[in-house]
Amino acid sequence: MPATTAPARLQEVAVCAPLAERVEFLLWVPPSGSLTREHEVIPDANADLLLELSDGHCRAVLHGPLTRPRRVPTQAGHGYLAVHFHPGALPRLVDATAAELVNEAVELRTLGGVSLDALGARLLAAGTLAPMCEVLEPLLRRLCAPRGDTFDRVLHYLRTHPGPPRPGVLAKALHLSPRTLQRAFKERVGFCPGTYSRIARLQGALSALRAAPPPSLSELAYQSGYADHAHMTREFRELTGRPPSAFRPPA
Repeated sequence: MPATTAPARLQEVAVCAPLAERVEFLLWVPPSGSLTREHEVIPDANADLLLELSDGHCRAVLHGPLTRPRRVPTQAGHGYLAVHFHPGALPRLVDATAAELVNEAVELRTLGGVSLDALGARLLAAGTLAPMCEVLEPLLRRLCAPRGDTFDRVLHYLRTHPGPPRPGVLAKALHLSPRTLQRAFKERVGFCPGTYSRIARLQGALSALRAAPPPSLSELAYQSGYADHAHMTREFRELTGRPPSAFRPPA
């Protein structure tokens, strides 16, 4: 649950170097740090594999990219390992397209043909993220992953040119037809480049709000590429249902 508004009491986050091309980071909340509660997950273009670990049992749920908030329950005494994939880098874990996974959660019965309970026992025995990465790395490498294609060109352009692209500008810059561009992006992420850019800008603004000290809301709007404070507030309300001020950390 990487994009939650309130993290668990104890958690460990790390980049898994052998999987860096596919996985942005791993997040581990040990059984001693988890709480019985619902976590709000904010819109995000990344997909997540969430493994819930308890003695003798492992539950695996694939969470698709989000265009609206989602609430994810956790239980005290259970460990939670989240694999946060890069946008468009989700391996073929279920028989569904990226578009079908948007705003959906799918429970898995196996992971790459491996028993989930056996995998959970190995992960709990590993205890911390570095050895957990060693357990997951050969398994995730065996799974079919997307190949480099038009999508990667589009994603690189969007990351180096912040803000939602104007109609036609992106296709012209990349020498693609609008139809090819939209299809390539939707096949890998599940929604269009404009939606991705709006969500990426929201995530950037939320990260800035967590800084110490956080910027004023007017500064935040300017730094994040919104036209003004009012524009930012509209975007926040449309994507999260709340204004930017609701995400300020407590004083």
